[in-house]
Amino acid sequence: MQQAEQLFQSKQREMSQRLDELEGDLQSGLSKWEDDARDAYFNAKKKWDKAARELAKCIETFSKNVSGARQNYQKAEQANTQLWA
Repeated sequence: MQQAEQLFQSKQREMSQRLDELEGDLQSGLSKWEDDARDAYFNAKKKWDKAARELAKCIETFSKNVSGARQNYQKAEQANTQLWA
């Protein structure tokens, strides 16, 4: 479970970094775009950014849920071990 938790966190960081890289790549050429194309990009980007934030929140929630499950499992295992001690 700890591996899954770490994987969620790692993938969230990777996604964020990749989106930042893509944005950086686009910014260098964006000044050459015509008004309508640039406006369309910014309108679409707002939607993409919102979707990326929502996805990041979902990944964070998954990570927290896995962490909580792992902690509960460990507590239950400790309690069961104490029963036999």
